[in-house]
Amino acid sequence: MQGFLLVDDRDGRVLAEIVDPVEAFRVLDELEQDYPELGGTLCLVRFDGRKGSLIGTETTTRVQPLT
Repeated sequence: MQGFLLVDDRDGRVLAEIVDPVEAFRVLDELEQDYPELGGTLCLVRFDGRKGSLIGTETTTRVQPLT
């Protein structure tokens, strides 16, 4: 089983466990839009359930036009 943990970088607290990668990024984007003060404090950590080891992190980049 693979999935993502939504983690608050300020204190390391796990806020959610999400299996679907599309859903994980949607939740992260919605939280950052609804609560701008959380921007930069949340991250998605991808894990591999076979050994329970952390294998990497995922970040998002938001691109906005300048016009």
